[in-house]
Amino acid sequence: MSLSNPVSVSVIICAYTAERWDSLVRALEGVSQQTLQPSDLILAVDHNPDLAMRIIQELKPRFPALTVAQVNTGPSGIGSARNIGISHSHGDLVVFLDDDAAPRNTWLEEIVTPFTDSTVGVVAGHVTPKWMGSTKAPRWFPPEYFWVVGATWRGFGTSEADIRNPIGASMAIRRELLESVGGFDVNIVYGNDETDLCFRIRDESPGIRTVYAPRSEVFHEVSATRQTVRYFFRRCWVEGVAKGSTSERHGRGTLRRELDYCVRYLTTGVIGSLVTLRLGRIVCLVGGFTTTLAGWIVSRLKKQLSK
Repeated sequence: MSLSNPVSVSVIICAYTAERWDSLVRALEGVSQQTLQPSDLILAVDHNPDLAMRIIQELKPRFPALTVAQVNTGPSGIGSARNIGISHSHGDLVVFLDDDAAPRNTWLEEIVTPFTDSTVGVVAGHVTPKWMGSTKAPRWFPPEYFWVVGATWRGFGTSEADIRNPIGASMAIRRELLESVGGFDVNIVYGNDETDLCFRIRDESPGIRTVYAPRSEVFHEVSATRQTVRYFFRRCWVEGVAKGSTSERHGRGTLRRELDYCVRYLTTGVIGSLVTLRLGRIVCLVGGFTTTLAGWIVSRLKKQLSK
């Protein structure tokens, strides 16, 4: 597939709850201060007409370029919100930002730069966790598991490296590729939407690359409720179930990256924690892996028994 040279950029922010109102405002303010201004800015609201009306009344006057798109029928979820946002956008490149992520002022410029290479179809930005109520992660929280809170984890990738898939809080995709695969799958329940999309893009357009833009940074808020051990293990379980669904859709070979990651980074993480006597972190490193694996096994068994 021959990719065209991008000339315009759309930014899409998805929202579903008024509980993140202050975070949403910070995200919009961050976009308004970019060194590269988008051609259009869309806020996709998922099954929450009251929130959409409040945005129109209170935020539209502050951000005149803002377009509010609503998902009021059909399935709810991030896939539906992203797709309605895509349908209202016009840019050659479509860039997604979470409603609780605040971008650096060079975020957009840096995330679109790799598209000067015609083989690049998807770009992942760097997502730094912003621990609300603290200056750093809980002592027990391993950086190898920052994916639990939607942030870039240790081992995600090296500078400007090819990767498998981006993190949804900050990613950019060529419109023509989104259109070629029909956008995001709205039937995915447990997550891994970005992984699924990248696999479908590669199947449709072999040779197209997904790359990492480490200088494109956003700060993803981590609320106090997501800084608990209970949330950590629950999220690991859900991830395992999602991996089971992904391997069912795209084959077990899709988990090769996870196996390599476990060997290389979880092992060194345990060794490093032993050296620094962080026993709680060791429990989470090992327990997180076990819980994720259990979720994957249960997901696969349920699928087999349903056949």
